Amino acid sequence: MKNNHFSLRRKACAMLPLAVGALLLASCAQDGYDDDERFTSDVTNTTLESPAVEDITIEASADGSQTNISWPVVHGAGGYICSVYDVSDPDNPVAVDEVADSLVDGCQLVVSRTEDTNYQLSIRTAGNEKYNNKEAETATTVDFTTFTETYASIPANTDLAQWFASNLPASGEGELCFDLEAGAEYTMSGDVNFGNLQVTLRTTSRTNPAKITVTGASSFVPANGFVLKYLDIDCSASTAPLIKMSATPDESIKGATGSGDYYNILQPITINGCNIENLKSSLYTDNGVKYCAGTFLITNSVIHFNLDGTGTIDEGSLINAYAGHINNFTAQNSTCYNTGAETVKYFLRYNNSGRADRAGYLSDYVNFRNCTFYNFGCDQFCNYGGLAGRETSNFTVASNIFVSCGDNVARRIVAGRVGSAKASFSYNTYMNADGSFQSTNGSCAGYDDSGTAIEEDPGFANPSQGDFTVSGASQISFGTGDPRWLPTNE
Repeated sequence: MKNNHFSLRRKACAMLPLAVGALLLASCAQDGYDDDERFTSDVTNTTLESPAVEDITIEASADGSQTNISWPVVHGAGGYICSVYDVSDPDNPVAVDEVADSLVDGCQLVVSRTEDTNYQLSIRTAGNEKYNNKEAETATTVDFTTFTETYASIPANTDLAQWFASNLPASGEGELCFDLEAGAEYTMSGDVNFGNLQVTLRTTSRTNPAKITVTGASSFVPANGFVLKYLDIDCSASTAPLIKMSATPDESIKGATGSGDYYNILQPITINGCNIENLKSSLYTDNGVKYCAGTFLITNSVIHFNLDGTGTIDEGSLINAYAGHINNFTAQNSTCYNTGAETVKYFLRYNNSGRADRAGYLSDYVNFRNCTFYNFGCDQFCNYGGLAGRETSNFTVASNIFVSCGDNVARRIVAGRVGSAKASFSYNTYMNADGSFQSTNGSCAGYDDSGTAIEEDPGFANPSQGDFTVSGASQISFGTGDPRWLPTNE
C-alpha cells in the first residue's frame, strides 16, 4: 500500500451538500472512456491493479468548496471502490459525503472540502465478471490536506526562541508555515522575532494541538502578518504581552495602502483555534508604533486572562492599538475571560485619530459575533474615538454574552455615538456583576435599540474554572455566546 501527501492551497468556502448518488455517477464517457473502452476490453483473465499514487490527481475546485479527484482508466475494470475520510482525528475517521467503500462507475469523484482538514483517499479497482478480471489485491491510499503548504517543521521539546534564532530565514515571500508536532510540548524562553516575514505558527491537527509554555518576558514579535493556529499556549510563567509588534517596522510598508503614514500590515493577524491560558498581560500590543492592522481576527479560541497585577498591560488595554489603528477587527465563536482580581481600562483600544480614510481604507469594521466575555470590569470596553458616528464606521454585535465587562458595553462598542455610522445589534446579553442588565437600566438606549437584548442570567456552569456552559433558556434558544458552551454541542 502506497502513500503520498498532496497540499491543496485554495481556501475553503462553506460545505456544499451533495447527494451521494450524484457523487458516484461520474460518467466514464466524461472521464476519458470512448465507446470501445466502455464496452470492450482486451484485458481478460487478470487480477487488476489499483491506480498508482502518482497517477491520481487531487485538486480544489475553483471556489474551494469541493475536492476533485481523478485517475486514469484501468482497462478491464468494473469500476472503482472508493472511500474518502476526514482523518483530522485519526482515531475517529469520518466518511466525507458518505463515500465509504462506494462503487464509482467512472474515473472521477467530487467531494466536499473544508479548510485546514486532513483527508485520506482509498481506491481499489473492482473486478469485472464479463472479462473474468479480479479486483485489485490492494487499494491505493493517498493522504492529502487542505492546510497551506509547510515551510518547516519544528521538533518536539524545542525552545522556540532558540530554534527561530538559528533557523529563521533572512527573507521569504508569502506565508511561511511552521508546523509543531501534534500533541507535543514546546517552551518559549525569550522573544521570537519574525522580522518582516509573514509567519503562521500552527499544529496541523485541530484535535491534538501542540502545547507551548511561555516563560519570562517573552513575546511573539512580528512586523508583518502573523497567525497562531491550533495551539495550546500556557502563559502562567510569563509577564509580557503575547503578541508584541516589532519596535523597528519595515519602512517599505509605510503608507502601503496608498494613503496615510501608517505602517500597514496588509496580511491578517489571526488567533484561530487556540487555547491561551493564564495570560497576565495584553494579548496584543502595537508596541507604541503607528501600525495599522488591516485585519485582526480572533476565532474559535478560548483566551483565559489571569490579571493579577504582575503582567504588562500596554496602555491599559488587552488589545492595544493605541499608537495606530485596526481597520477590521472581528471576534467570533470565542471566549475571553478573566479570573484575576485586576480590572483593565479597555478590552480593545485604538488611537482616537485612527479611522479608515487616514489609513488608506474606505470603511472601518468592528464585529463581535457569538462570543462570551466575562469579568473584565472595563472602564470602557472599547475606545476608538475616530470611529464615532462616521458613515464609514460599521459595527456588528450579534449573539454575544457580556457578563461583568464594565458599564455601557453597547455604547462603548460603537464609540459612544451611532450618528450616521452603521450599527447592527441582535440577541446580546449585557449583565452586570450584581445581576442587573444594561438593557434594563437604560445604558443601551440609543445604541442597542434592537429590542432583542436578552435579559436573563446565562447561568454559566463554573466560570471561575473556565466552564461557561449556559443554562439560561433564552441563550440556549437563540444560540448565543461562544457555540462551544451550548448544551446541544456537548
